[in-house]
Amino acid sequence: MKTVICNSLQSFWDMADNELLEGLNVHCVFHANTQLRSYMLGIRERYKINNISFSSVVAPNPI
Repeated sequence: MKTVICNSLQSFWDMADNELLEGLNVHCVFHANTQLRSYMLGIRERYKINNISFSSVVAPNPI
């Protein structure tokens, strides 16, 4: 299964609105809080996206 990488929320919406994510997996590498993640997962069926996953970013410890 192909996976599309979205680098920004804007790129996600642009591709979803233009039906470019239908039948694909999507991995988001931008910051998405819990509320945004829940919303995006909720509209997954509307845009016919197979799966949406998110990167977890951990800030390095300052030296």
